[in-house]
Amino acid sequence: METTFAENWTVFVLRNPAGRCFVGHTDNLVAFLGTADVEVAKWTRQEGPWPLVWKHEGLSQSAARKYETSLKKDKDTPRFYQRTGLTPPEPEA
Repeated sequence: METTFAENWTVFVLRNPAGRCFVGHTDNLVAFLGTADVEVAKWTRQEGPWPLVWKHEGLSQSAARKYETSLKKDKDTPRFYQRTGLTPPEPEA
């Protein structure tokens, strides 16, 4: 992937119907979303579909990478849901 200094990077969250979240970053969200369920990310090929549920745009590549890493560290914690404004999945009965 080519390094760019433009602030056109996006950090995003995809969530499948089971409530699992995929956190990533890209400089072309439209292209990523067009292929997320089939070829780009092995992790999203299963248990889909994976609709976009949250995004933060206008970041540099470095800032996007750091933001993604921090969100991944918070995943499955109350802080993740506070930061993204998403609601936690319902606990399984």
